[in-house]
Formats: sequence, structure tokens, C-alpha cells
Amino acid sequence: MEARIQKGTKSSLNVEDVTRRYHEAKRKYEEIKKSLSTLKGFSGKLGATLSERQDTYFRFRKEITLRMNFFFIMNLSQRGYTGKLIVDHDKRQLKMKLNVDTSGTSEETYDVRTLSGGERSFSTVCFICSLWNIMESPFRALDEFDVFMDLYNRRITMNLLMEHASQSSKPRQYIFFTPQDMSTLSKKFKNIKILQLAPPERNNDADA
Repeated sequence: MEARIQKGTKSSLNVEDVTRRYHEAKRKYEEIKKSLSTLKGFSGKLGATLSERQDTYFRFRKEITLRMNFFFIMNLSQRGYTGKLIVDHDKRQLKMKLNVDTSGTSEETYDVRTLSGGERSFSTVCFICSLWNIMESPFRALDEFDVFMDLYNRRITMNLLMEHASQSSKPRQYIFFTPQDMSTLSKKFKNIKILQLAPPERNNDADA
């Protein structure tokens, strides 16, 4: 800067004007330097906060997955089944492995797609109930969930659903659609209302 002042003097420039410009440029430089330092500090705090939130998210996700798996296993035990849920968050995939051998002689697990219709329907209900345990929703509905079940699986499934609904600590409404007769449920569980639709009218004249 001194060299520039000397050069300015030789060039017939006003020394006071050059000095004024120098101090003005220096002042702007210090202001920018201070602002940059503040932004770096803010960026560091923002990065630390983001990292903390990510850690909290991954920890929360892991706990939710463990809880879902726990409730799934407990629900399967109502039928004497064993199994687990395999969740791959990175690939966004979920696999359901089950062992439907109630005798306990086999520990081999099978993919749910290889099971019978009734076993598959029951395991699906168990999975849905495990999801209900980890999520907040005022309304929960299932439609024709017991169509492929035999009488034994249907009874266990309905008991599972009704117990899940009756044990809820928060006010929620459960809606179940089924073509089966559910008149006996009102004798065992309270606070339920059964609405039975009239059978559809069929036009037999068109077939004649």
C-alpha cells in the first residue's frame, strides 16, 4: 500500500485522497472478515445440529423397528407361530420370515409367499397390528381380512384384533369389514357395535 501511495504521489495524485481510500478499503475488509467469521461459526453450529438430528433419527428408526419386530413376534405367538421382520432401510425393503410349525420340531423359517392363504392372512394381520403399535392414527380399518382363513384362524385373529382395540390407551376407532358372522363378539367384548348389512338383491327374472 505504501508503494501505491508513493506511486500516487509521483503521479500527482492527492495523498490525502489515497489515504482515505486506503482506510475505507481496510474498513470494508475488516467488516467482510468479521461477517465471514460469523458465517463460519453459524455453519459449524448448523452442521453440528444436523449431525445430532441425523443421529437421533437413526436411533429412533432403529428403536421403532425393534418395537415393531417385538410386537410382530408377540402377535404370532397367539397362533403358536414364530418369525421375524427383516427391514433394510437402505434398500427400503421389508421381508417377513415365519415358522408355522406349532410342534416346535423345526426352526426353519419360510417366506410368507410360500404359506397357505390362511397362514398368510393371519401373518398379515399380525404385521398390521405391530404397525398399529408404533403409529398414531385415530382411525384404523381392515377390509375382508379373514376371507381365506379357516374357523380356527379366524377366531384367533378376531380375538387378537379385539384385544388390541380394547387395550388401546388412547381414543381410537376400529372398523372391520367381514362377510363372516360376528354376532358372538358382542357377548365377549364390550364397547363394540356390529352393523350387519342386508344381503344384496338378486334379479332372478333376468336369469329365467
